[in-house]
Amino acid sequence: MSVNKNRSNTIYLNQLITNIPVRRKIVDHNDRDKFEWNQWQSATKSINNVEVSPKEKHVRNLILGTFRLEGSRLFWTMMTRINIESHPIITWKFCYIIHRLLRDGHQNVIRDSILLTSYFDQLSKYWNGVQQNYALLSCRYCNLIISKLKFHERNLMFIGNLTINENNDIRRLFNNNYDPYFQLCTELLNYMEEILNLVQVIFKSLDQSPDTLPFLNECITLANCMADVVVHGKATANLVQDVILANDCRDVTLYCIDLYTNYQASSTSNDIDKQSNQLIHRLNLLIEKTKTFSS
Repeated sequence: MSVNKNRSNTIYLNQLITNIPVRRKIVDHNDRDKFEWNQWQSATKSINNVEVSPKEKHVRNLILGTFRLEGSRLFWTMMTRINIESHPIITWKFCYIIHRLLRDGHQNVIRDSILLTSYFDQLSKYWNGVQQNYALLSCRYCNLIISKLKFHERNLMFIGNLTINENNDIRRLFNNNYDPYFQLCTELLNYMEEILNLVQVIFKSLDQSPDTLPFLNECITLANCMADVVVHGKATANLVQDVILANDCRDVTLYCIDLYTNYQASSTSNDIDKQSNQLIHRLNLLIEKTKTFSS
């Protein structure tokens, strides 16, 4: 399937990647050719229009490649040779791979990809409105990637897997200023909501898939992170409110874990969909509660 659209306003990927620095080169010509060919094989076997999950060995190879070159310049260069917009499944699998690279790859992958946020915005708009399961999924996944990149751009102390960089300490960075703590909690909540919106679309569009598990796992990480920020940072400058907010964050965390466990146990799709709706409802209540605390 190919979708034909007016692309007069297209942001070309090969123009954007010129802003990504080359941090490390493989000097030996034969070694470089072998390494790049190996990376290309993993990329093409992972990102295609075949409706199967990418094999973990290929994903892992691409992740290791970012550490060898200390960044993602090679990966993005390879993406210019793959027509990502030619098929919604290709876009979906591309988003899945870059999400894995952002989470598990070298820390410079985040910095490199922030420069390409406009490309994901273009991809999202490209598939928006196309009446196909994977088109909607690809659109929502691009939105999630955009949210993740913007979150990291505003919060450079976090690395891709949402842990704090060992060289940073939130308490040292924020001092006794409560506003940054509260802002960070709000951003984490919005980030989680974007993940859950994608999970909900997956449940409604497709059969249960192992590809959903990383999203639920990331929700658990986010909820734990929010609770830690509240406990250590006193996000609302009010002890009672901090305790309430921390408990609510923990409650969302436990609900995420429950949903994750039931999903692994192959519960019925109706039960999973009901739980995901309840989780989104709880998250919205938590967001509204943080708004009342700030007023």
